[in-house]
Amino acid sequence: MQSKIVTVAIHKGGTGKTTAAVNLSWLAQERGISCLMIDLDIQGNATDNFIKVSCDQHLNASHLFNEDLPELPAISVLNGLDLIPADAGLLAVERYPMSASDFFKTNLNSLATRYDLIVIDTPPTMGFAMLAPLTISDFTFAPIIPDAYSLKGVTTLVNRIKNIRAQHNKDLLFLGLLINRFSKRNAAQKQVVSALKENLGDFVMPISIPEHVHIEYSAHSKCAVWHAPQSGAHRAAGKTVKAVMGWILDSVL
Repeated sequence: MQSKIVTVAIHKGGTGKTTAAVNLSWLAQERGISCLMIDLDIQGNATDNFIKVSCDQHLNASHLFNEDLPELPAISVLNGLDLIPADAGLLAVERYPMSASDFFKTNLNSLATRYDLIVIDTPPTMGFAMLAPLTISDFTFAPIIPDAYSLKGVTTLVNRIKNIRAQHNKDLLFLGLLINRFSKRNAAQKQVVSALKENLGDFVMPISIPEHVHIEYSAHSKCAVWHAPQSGAHRAAGKTVKAVMGWILDSVL
């Protein structure tokens, strides 16, 4: 299987970006797909989902932007799932110009030979650490919350992805917008989703993720949403998240 790189990117916090990246990685591992998770968000939320303490004897995310990649291993989370954690060095990375993406691309190409899938979680900014992965990724998608500001922000993101395709990576495919924390009982959200589909219909994923407390709780329990359901509602939420992640994997591999 030829390795595929998927970047989860949105320049707004609190949309469920890390939750999507983490659960996509969990499902890949469950399916027997060798997966590398890279956490480029200095907040390190994805890293915290997999490990308690990082280690200097492993690759860190900021190493990927060096001219020479250290001969260090990624952190083994489970059989078939490795992690390159976020670290303080990412602070400097955010200020890099786009021309500095060549080192990142070279290093990622080297790592890609060892995995079927690489999943990259990015910071909620339009800075270098979000844009550089898009110059080498095969796919990207963006979780969004359907609120009053979504349409404007999404339009900006879609245009930036188009620019990256035109200038840096003609093979980048946008899988679409993942509607997250969606309540069908919320009239305002329903209007926003309708507007998104009307204006960007081809860019809206066919499955949305409902708002549910257990989806957020899973981020603190270091497991996939569908693991160890505590109620029927939790089981239903986990089933939906797993279906969304399955749709993404099937589209990618």
